[in-house]
Amino acid sequence: MIPFEELNSSMTMLSLLSKADEILLNGWRYRGCEAIDLNRPISWQLKNQEQRSHNYHTHSLGVFDILLRAHSHSQDAKYLVVSLRVALDWIRQNSDPQAVGISPFAWYDMAVGLRAYRLAYLFQAADQAGLLDEDAHEAIWSSLEQHAAYLADDANIAFHNNHGYYQVVGQLALGRRFSSLSSLMAQAQKQGRERLQRILRQQFSPDGVHQEHSPGYHHMVYCTLKALIDSGLVENEETIVFARRIEEALSWFVLPNQHIVNFGDSDDIAFARSPREAEDKWVTSGMRFWGSGGKLGELSGGVVRVFPNDGYWIARKAGENARNPAVYSYLALNAAFHSRTHKHADDLSFVWSDRGANILVDAGRYDYIGKTEQGSELWLDGHWYSDPWRVYCESTKAHNALEFDGRNSPRKGVDPYGSALGRWGEDDSGLVYVEAECKYFDSIRHARMLFFMPGQWLLVFDWFNDNANAQHTVRQWFHIGHKLQLTLDQEQYLLAVPGSPEILRIVSLLGSSLPSRPYIGEEYPVIQGWWSGKALDVVPNYAFCHELSGKSSGAYATLFSFSNQLQADTEWSKVDASGRKGQFRWEDQSGVHELRFERPVEGDLAVKYVLRARVRAA
Repeated sequence: MIPFEELNSSMTMLSLLSKADEILLNGWRYRGCEAIDLNRPISWQLKNQEQRSHNYHTHSLGVFDILLRAHSHSQDAKYLVVSLRVALDWIRQNSDPQAVGISPFAWYDMAVGLRAYRLAYLFQAADQAGLLDEDAHEAIWSSLEQHAAYLADDANIAFHNNHGYYQVVGQLALGRRFSSLSSLMAQAQKQGRERLQRILRQQFSPDGVHQEHSPGYHHMVYCTLKALIDSGLVENEETIVFARRIEEALSWFVLPNQHIVNFGDSDDIAFARSPREAEDKWVTSGMRFWGSGGKLGELSGGVVRVFPNDGYWIARKAGENARNPAVYSYLALNAAFHSRTHKHADDLSFVWSDRGANILVDAGRYDYIGKTEQGSELWLDGHWYSDPWRVYCESTKAHNALEFDGRNSPRKGVDPYGSALGRWGEDDSGLVYVEAECKYFDSIRHARMLFFMPGQWLLVFDWFNDNANAQHTVRQWFHIGHKLQLTLDQEQYLLAVPGSPEILRIVSLLGSSLPSRPYIGEEYPVIQGWWSGKALDVVPNYAFCHELSGKSSGAYATLFSFSNQLQADTEWSKVDASGRKGQFRWEDQSGVHELRFERPVEGDLAVKYVLRARVRAA
């Protein structure tokens, strides 16, 4: 019998059994919603749109994850007895997909896949424990055959996203468990194996990056794949090798605090484990390094890793102690648009961690609540969900991005550009840089360059031009980690980073844009200054922007510098009208910094950076 696994969780034996016993006593609770008493009839109907996520997990039989894992480890039949009662109740009320009043999630694509492998384990374990009478045996087996038949039909499989992946996983697990008992189940196993190869090629690039704009989903799908490999459900050597590549790619989406980069629909997932747990969980040296806090593994690949076809550029550099992840500098640019799946209005956004702090952060996921009405303003703007917090987290103004006229960068009715990455490079001083460019609203071009001296400073250059010569109000937004405090002193923002001897100073080098006031935790007249680290949760964090009004073309050059004194030379700093050539100068306690760049239409970027000694007054 294949051990039952909750594929995306790590839990000690003691805490697992404690959680399972708590569910038996007080009911199953999903993410803060009202607990479901498993000793009473369960309401399977969808009460309202705000309950969509809860109802989906209920029909997926998500309660079984803890209960059946507890049984798998303890062999205590009490966990099966309750699960049987729930399963039989679901079968009685939901086996007819066409029944009046049935929830749309009863036979929702991904719910079927997840429910299939949970019911399969329950049936086999309860049968072996002698808990099934003839009626229960017939009811559950008939339901398993119904699930197998549903999953056998290509028309029911969402091959284009991770829902299809989990349908195939459910089919494969179901078929493997009963392949010797039924030709239908043997066919399910065979078809599941063939489909898995297909769907992995669709959802991951050759470099091993998941194509749904979310490191969180990359992690979730990979953990499921690894569980399939570990349990023997996947034996294909090509798939096993590709899985290592997927894990290696994931290692580049880990922040110095050992949490995942929360681009797109990613929660603030923590990877920190004991060395033994990290060694068991991961197979690559890079993930073992991040998971163990530098106690295991090694990092390779230099300072910069680029996934050119996926749309990600990442720089990370060790601090004084290369075995301590917390002191690494980290910068990641998101220039990906492969489909509307989990895509936020976040074109060319980025995150930055340095000196032990998350300095610039992404908004997070919040949750999938409130289905938008077809044809509504939100629907036309590319939103699947209508909850105000979810709408905010998807919006351009919630990301480190350029916003035009208060509008979101378009996602609906436009062709995905795939990767917007242009050119990148580094020099002998340690400076790394990258260019990306995309187009909005048919006529607006936006180019972004990041110039990064790890541990010292970051320069964010943006240039835009409307080919239709229309004028716009343009805001260059930035979002600060929720643990940090931001103040505005004249035209400089000041950020105290714990453990850093210097203040992080933020200033415009061009001087043409206006700095906004700091925003934090605001709900009226618009939501601004919030960060979501987990489902149904938001916390205040500082946000600010530099603004240009009435412009059809313009540029920003915003410097973030760890400096106790900083003077921007706005007279010397300038950019030509095409945005292809510029120069910037500033002075701090280290000296006078001069940075010049040229980005021709064709050919290589030209970037020159020098640090000159300060000229002291006589």
